[in-house]
Amino acid sequence: MTANPNRSVLRFWPLVTPLVLAALVTAMTAHAQATSSTVSVSFGVDTTLAEVGGIVRLVRAYLTNPDSSARSRGLWSTATDFDRRVGDLTTGVYQGFPASIIGIASDGPGDSVYVVRVLYARADSTGGHISPLALQRLYAVRESAAPFGFRLAGALPRLTREWEQRTKGRVTFWYAPGQHPNPARISYASTFVDSVAVLFHVPPPNHLDMYVTGSMEEALRATGLDFFPEASADRGRGGRALPGGIVLAGNPGLGETYVHELVHVILGPTFPSRNRLFGEGVATWLGGARGRTPQEMYTRLRQIQAARSALTLSQVLNNDIPDAAAEEMTEAFYATGALVVDALYRRAGIAGLRAFSQLNNDPKVLLAALPAQLGLSGSDQIALDRWWRAEAARQSGAR
Repeated sequence: MTANPNRSVLRFWPLVTPLVLAALVTAMTAHAQATSSTVSVSFGVDTTLAEVGGIVRLVRAYLTNPDSSARSRGLWSTATDFDRRVGDLTTGVYQGFPASIIGIASDGPGDSVYVVRVLYARADSTGGHISPLALQRLYAVRESAAPFGFRLAGALPRLTREWEQRTKGRVTFWYAPGQHPNPARISYASTFVDSVAVLFHVPPPNHLDMYVTGSMEEALRATGLDFFPEASADRGRGGRALPGGIVLAGNPGLGETYVHELVHVILGPTFPSRNRLFGEGVATWLGGARGRTPQEMYTRLRQIQAARSALTLSQVLNNDIPDAAAEEMTEAFYATGALVVDALYRRAGIAGLRAFSQLNNDPKVLLAALPAQLGLSGSDQIALDRWWRAEAARQSGAR
């Protein structure tokens, strides 16, 4: 059964539609990174081969400082628009774990492109317990004047070049094998992008790419992460907003309407936030979260509150809910953020949201500032907790 594309952002359209229509009329007239402590080479990598030896030196040079300066240092390719615009999408692996280059092999006939696999893992002092973090896939492309004869390049355009694709408006949708375009969802997501930009008075993105896959694991593999741990609470179905206007949509039940992540890629560059409560709250307010509509997220928060009569907002912001699974803590946090965003928008509009977005991420700072921003008569935490429970009950329709 095809899902109703309007279901995922039930609360959004009453706020945005008039602004969208006005905009259409106007238009018609006018991650901290930590470098690896060591970079070793597996016994299967023969560095006596000239190409392999050069690639090993290239990877070692890159991993000493794996950031955007790699382009200016001549280590990262700029031969394609993707590599110039996006660069390395696997920066989540740079967490200080020792790196081992475990494989360098030609990507096909000839010797111009090689696949490089790097394992990030840490062992205890005895070497008996190994904790793997990630298995990364990079590409080494032969280029003239490159310091080591090769430059590194990203996996995504190479691993998805045969995927089916559709473009509507500002978004190109890419479909992993087994996933198929849904015209209604495509149209909805495309309109959603412009609607968010209009609502927040920010420039719309020039272009976005959404990769629709059967799971988050499949989406991450396409970016060059052959292994990377995902939260169990996501149950293998999730999404992620990446640099360069890229969205990973790893929940086939939502497909193109995984618009929570679209909010992140639209507002991230144009409406920056200093705290996660706003960042996840605004994405949930507009696009729902974890396969639920905003209304369903409020109902879920109300259920979590009802099961714990002593639960406080402070505990939610500090990720310290008694006897709660990780999934419940995430749901409570996202829904709480959406409640706050909704209340501030109705009280003070976009200016109020901008002020909230600039608060420090420290829960103590947020808890101290929110009563005044919400217009509460009391400034103590008890008054804030009362508002939080009453607002969750109101938004969920509880009686």
